[in-house]
Amino acid sequence: MRRWNVVPLILVVVAMASCAMSPVGTTSAPPPDDTTLTISPTTADVRVGSTQTFVPSITNETLTWSVNGVAGGNATVGTISTSGVYTAPATLPSPDTITVSAAESSKTSVTGSSSVAVWNPIPQITGVSPAQIPVGAFTLTISGTNFVSGATVTFGSTTLTVTSVSGTQIVATGTSTTAEIGPVAVAVANPNPGSAHSNSMSAQVVGNTTPQISAAVAARFLEQTTFGPTPALITQVQASGLQNFLTSQLNMPVTPYPQPAVGELGITAVQQRFFQLALGAQDQLRQRVAFALSQIFVVGGSKIADPNGETQWMQLLESDSFTNYRQIMGDVTTSPAMGDWLDMVNNGKPQNGQDHANENFARENMQLFTIGTAMLNPDGSLQVDGNGSPIPTYSQAQVQEFALAFTGWTYPLTPGVPARTYNYTYWFGPMVAVDSNHDQTAKQLLTYPGVANGGLLPAGQTAEQDLNGALDNIFNHPNVGPFVCRELIQHLVTSNPSPQYIQRVAAVFNNNGQNVRGDMKAVITAILMDPEARRGDDPSTTVATDGHLQEPILYMAGLLRGLGANTGASSLAYQGGTMGQDALNSPSVFNFYSPDYVIPQTTMYGPEFQILTTSTALYRVNWTYDLVFGQINADTTVDFTSWVAQVSNPSGLVDSLNALLLHGTMSADMKTSILTAIQAVEPGSKQQLQEAQTAIYLVATSSQYQVRH
Repeated sequence: MRRWNVVPLILVVVAMASCAMSPVGTTSAPPPDDTTLTISPTTADVRVGSTQTFVPSITNETLTWSVNGVAGGNATVGTISTSGVYTAPATLPSPDTITVSAAESSKTSVTGSSSVAVWNPIPQITGVSPAQIPVGAFTLTISGTNFVSGATVTFGSTTLTVTSVSGTQIVATGTSTTAEIGPVAVAVANPNPGSAHSNSMSAQVVGNTTPQISAAVAARFLEQTTFGPTPALITQVQASGLQNFLTSQLNMPVTPYPQPAVGELGITAVQQRFFQLALGAQDQLRQRVAFALSQIFVVGGSKIADPNGETQWMQLLESDSFTNYRQIMGDVTTSPAMGDWLDMVNNGKPQNGQDHANENFARENMQLFTIGTAMLNPDGSLQVDGNGSPIPTYSQAQVQEFALAFTGWTYPLTPGVPARTYNYTYWFGPMVAVDSNHDQTAKQLLTYPGVANGGLLPAGQTAEQDLNGALDNIFNHPNVGPFVCRELIQHLVTSNPSPQYIQRVAAVFNNNGQNVRGDMKAVITAILMDPEARRGDDPSTTVATDGHLQEPILYMAGLLRGLGANTGASSLAYQGGTMGQDALNSPSVFNFYSPDYVIPQTTMYGPEFQILTTSTALYRVNWTYDLVFGQINADTTVDFTSWVAQVSNPSGLVDSLNALLLHGTMSADMKTSILTAIQAVEPGSKQQLQEAQTAIYLVATSSQYQVRH
């Protein structure tokens, strides 16, 4: 009997083991679905002549590929290989959207498809003829590749009339003005679908009129509007006049700031590109204003060490330089670089016992970027209370309210990565709002006469609504005009603008004449064309307290441009750092120097003097010596031929340097000293070269060159 009971017992154990291995409610995975075929990507944009690879979901079957139902495609709609590589046709098909399909060869009912939009190619310019054109009517012939019917041509900010187009040549006509004397960028844009711009090349507008102003006035204006005068630009400004040159610069397109190479690390290469643009870009005024803005809205490489972060930041400042200060404020606030630098990114609403949000950006935005810490009169002077003490612009409580208003922002979404409350670090595009992480309570901001809604942000608003409301509240504060305009004047013209100068420019900031507040083009024009900015054009009207010390970046760039140096700029950031100014790498949000720094033992402001020490002053002199007598690096050379040719007339040589580097303000004593030094050069095979170098070195290291009036 016991033997007969063993079998049922074994069966029970086996059954229990089966149940343990296969829980109730589970089934084995189904076999792959071979009845559905999909193609990735499901949509694509492909330029004519380019390729796109399509990947099928079924890889273990032979597939037949077709374009618009034609196996393998054809020259009209494009071809596709047996491995799914589509090659767009050489010209746009009609219609310009086609269908790429794949089907199982043994089961033609199993198919998948993708929609492809065929785009026009990107045009490329290889030549512009003639290279020089007169003021007035002209015809240009543009050579290149990938031009298509409907292409347009821009000449600076003007669109030309296109008279003929072929794939390799465009003929266009237009009319140039005296304001455009000098190099003007020419570019081609192909039409939609896929409208795209070409590279740009220059045509030189040549003036044929008597100079309107002296070379000295032109050189001084260029000291304020560029990274340094050059002989060619002096001639251009002489022919066009100050206002025409200024108008031309304000309307010049942006010189693109190059993107970092794949795998590039650190900001060294970005710093190099900064100097390359400062030295060679045609839109010099934009580059100079962007540099000034970068020292008001400071972001430093010590924290933003990713080259993509610094590059997008400088692209933002370049693009916004001639827009509106409110737009600059908005774009800066939502920039990932600024968000990272001042901790606004991933600044969530207080929770889990937190008593307040991060205040860093909220405080510095007011203190450094917009209104300052004390109330100002329209001329920039301090408002004081009954005890003679400055009146604060904001309180700690208001800083906390602004901090709450700026909560809920995170990095832009990295392509291919799901959105999160706190996105991964990504530098391209503005930060994005996450309303679930934003504080929605009411917030009491700044109060001042005429403030909207009493300065109160209502409860229940989104992150974007609160951010815009907070920025509008600051932007319309009466301090913004005098505070910002004073700093822009300091960077472009003089460290010690008079109250009247500040008030005149601030009035333009408040109203450009068309009831627009914050118009940067109007503000820049007011700064540069103000009587106080121009009074030094006549040496007899120069005021000793006007002008400013050239900071290291301006000093190096100005000398390199003036001497026509050929440089890759590989070492300039490091060398500027030894002088106290490591480009794009400010040690803190307070910039390299303070706008309120007073020169010791004086009552004069001299911001740049804060980084002029015994050590940095010697580095300036040593750098100049290496540039003139030796070499600052392997990729920088200076051709002294034109200067050597003037050595036979030492007085004429010094006069030429005076006109270029000092806009004609060299003192008689300085000229005598330089002539004496030239005559002291010992005879030899390089005597003439050394005489020219000596003159250049003595001018460049003089206080009269380093402090521009």
